Amino acid sequence: MSLKSIILAVLLLGVCSSLSAQPEVVRKFTYATLSPYQKQLFDDFLADEIPAGKQVADVLTNRTSLRTKTRLAEALLFRNQPGDKEQAAQILWWILKNQHRDENTRIYGIWKTSIDEDKLDQNWREFIGCDLIIIRKNFSHLLPEDLRKEIEVGLIHAAKGALKRNVAPDYTNISIMSAFLMAYVGTEFKLDELRNAGQQKARDIFNLYQKHHTFSEFNSPTYYGVTLIAIALWRELAPSAEMRQMGQTLEREFWHEAATFYHPTLQNMPGPYFRGYGMDMRKYFAIMGIWIAVAVDNEKQAPMPPAKGPKYGEMSNLAPIFALGLSIPKADLAALTRFSGPRYLSRTVPNTYKGDSLKQVTATLTDNWMMGGVWGNRRVWGQIKTGTLHWKTADGDIGWLLVPGDGKTNVRVDKTTMSLYRADPTTTTLTVYIGVPNVQTDAFTDTRWNLPSMPLGVRTALRRLSVERVDSARFEDEWAVSEPCPNVIRVVYEVPTDWNNAMPLLEINCL
Repeated sequence: MSLKSIILAVLLLGVCSSLSAQPEVVRKFTYATLSPYQKQLFDDFLADEIPAGKQVADVLTNRTSLRTKTRLAEALLFRNQPGDKEQAAQILWWILKNQHRDENTRIYGIWKTSIDEDKLDQNWREFIGCDLIIIRKNFSHLLPEDLRKEIEVGLIHAAKGALKRNVAPDYTNISIMSAFLMAYVGTEFKLDELRNAGQQKARDIFNLYQKHHTFSEFNSPTYYGVTLIAIALWRELAPSAEMRQMGQTLEREFWHEAATFYHPTLQNMPGPYFRGYGMDMRKYFAIMGIWIAVAVDNEKQAPMPPAKGPKYGEMSNLAPIFALGLSIPKADLAALTRFSGPRYLSRTVPNTYKGDSLKQVTATLTDNWMMGGVWGNRRVWGQIKTGTLHWKTADGDIGWLLVPGDGKTNVRVDKTTMSLYRADPTTTTLTVYIGVPNVQTDAFTDTRWNLPSMPLGVRTALRRLSVERVDSARFEDEWAVSEPCPNVIRVVYEVPTDWNNAMPLLEINCL
């Protein structure tokens, strides 16, 4: 055994020993054992995918998502009622014939995103490939032999393409799936290069996480959910004891981190979001919200819309979640259902987005509001939410404040105050968005913002240029917000060219 392997084994033993005293809730699912709420979620997804009166052939259109349809096949096999395995086989044949298999191209091994509008998304190797592995491992006995063999051919192409691409460990959700895909395929089909590459990538991912106990795609309501699925693949189906143990360790630690940052009263995670598709998980479908819904098994406590809403297609993730099962520390499960008390959090995140290589996160959670920010990001991207504030309104809604991911600002919070600093020395404006019903532009003065249920004190030497209601559709598109935002106010300040970057541009105090 190499010195590196010995060190890793010792590290794993130490981490596992510290966590082994924490009792876990482990749930394995079958269709028959789903709770009434879980079954409703699952059946509603299937009914949406194959509406009453439709056949499978009717929904395999040239515009539908191949990833979602792979999960549909997986869900049908999980349910396994009369006709389900035949429908699943029809879907899988259709999926497999739409893979790019030219080894001389950059897109080798990926599946089409859709037939007519193929986005050539390289991540489809991992997404579809990992679901096909679940199908092969759990449901092969329900499929004809020639289809099983074709699945294996597709998996080999996907794994070889993943090796050729070789994503870095900090591309969190894809790298964890990629390591599993290569290790599994390499082991099953005696392809040593693939097996070794997958195992090594798994070690690199594990070691990167252990440096700061944070993933690079930090605090992402959608991609945290993908990461949990990927780690569950390691825990449940990894081809080596070492990789399974790393998966179990990461899963325990990651659930604890996610539960620590989750506010069950507000049913949201505080910012900053390194990748986020919305501002309120109760109004769009985030994959982390789906995991929490399955874990707490209570519609009232589930951080999801009560009915079909924006990004409903993410409900396809129920298929791998139920196929892989749930393993969560008991204390963290409890923390998802009741607020465990005010806390101030800080994290160091290894991240290669433009800016600092180590980004600093601060966040605070109180009984009725929470906020967070990141220092060191310069990447301009709508998915990044540099600073956020969430609070509960008198009517039970969620109000929020957003410092957008425009690369212009650093944000730091303490227990009561959000401070915004200039990150880009060339910037001449500072923009903050507020989304809350019934607020008017005259609520914003130079020293106080009289927001419903959340008055804020404001301190700044900047000149305020404008306070105006913005076009909702344009805001949602520009800043990657999926849920409808009918009343968003934009506040813009002028930043002098000679501003001292050591001084905050704006301080927002929670009164």
